[in-house]
Amino acid sequence: MRLSLRKILMFLLVLVIVSRTGKILQFLEGLQFNGILTLEPLRRSPEEGRFLVTVLLCALVFVTVFFLINRRK
Repeated sequence: MRLSLRKILMFLLVLVIVSRTGKILQFLEGLQFNGILTLEPLRRSPEEGRFLVTVLLCALVFVTVFFLINRRK
């Protein structure tokens, strides 16, 4: 196995990120993403809105999977 500069730099980058995980998490908690990353607005919406969002998410998953399958050929 040959060690290249790119592999060494990637390893060092991963090592630094892992060693600073606590500080990174503290920073992300300080950004106050409480209301953004939840599905609470969807729960408070009418049933028709929830149905529409569900259909759109399923269509997005279907299109993504279809794209990935066709890309492999």
